[in-house]
Amino acid sequence: MTDEAKLLDIFKTVAARVDKRQFPNVTMDSVITDLGIDSLSMMQIIGEMETSLKIMIPDEDLVELITVGDLCRKVGERLSATA
Repeated sequence: MTDEAKLLDIFKTVAARVDKRQFPNVTMDSVITDLGIDSLSMMQIIGEMETSLKIMIPDEDLVELITVGDLCRKVGERLSATA
């Protein structure tokens, strides 16, 4: 499993816990707003990913997150920066 695939699985797990529904068909190209995830839930998802992976995504980077892949790549960048 690639790092991106692992991060996608983490997103699906956290999103399911926060939004209380499953996201089986989410891909890296899925547009976050098309998933029906509101901004509050998205902030909770990002916060849980930051906490569990021990990273911090700067607030100014959050506006660049359009797709799930954008978030996974940003998380991957932060993980690489802390390694």
